[in-house]
Amino acid sequence: MFSELEKYKNKGHFFFEKGDNLKEASKNVPNLPGVYYILKLAQGKVEIVYIGKSGTILQNGSFKEQGLQSRLNNKQDGMKRQLFFEGKFNEEKIDALDLYWFVTFDKSERDLPSYVESIIMQRYFEVHGRLPEWNKEF
Repeated sequence: MFSELEKYKNKGHFFFEKGDNLKEASKNVPNLPGVYYILKLAQGKVEIVYIGKSGTILQNGSFKEQGLQSRLNNKQDGMKRQLFFEGKFNEEKIDALDLYWFVTFDKSERDLPSYVESIIMQRYFEVHGRLPEWNKEF
């Protein structure tokens, strides 16, 4: 979807459906710094609803503890993401979510997650003139 993400070797995606356990669905996502985006599959349409990152780098070059797996299972809009997704399934008549993740910083890649997130957010904005539906600000 975003050509800038094609270079990352450590990547994947998983589907999340109503009734699924998010921790179980995301168990194969590494807890490393990176970016992710979420596709909403609803009523025959597919659209990006969220772009995010994990891994905040500190001045000394180390990262805060939260990697991709932790970030995906953390909070959104002040509630556990599991509950957030469950509410959205009902509210927006969602059939499934497809979560794509990309490790941007490890032994072979050295791209800061915030930098990569800004690039893909810019690409999205160039096409749509707005942020994804679930991104409140950037």
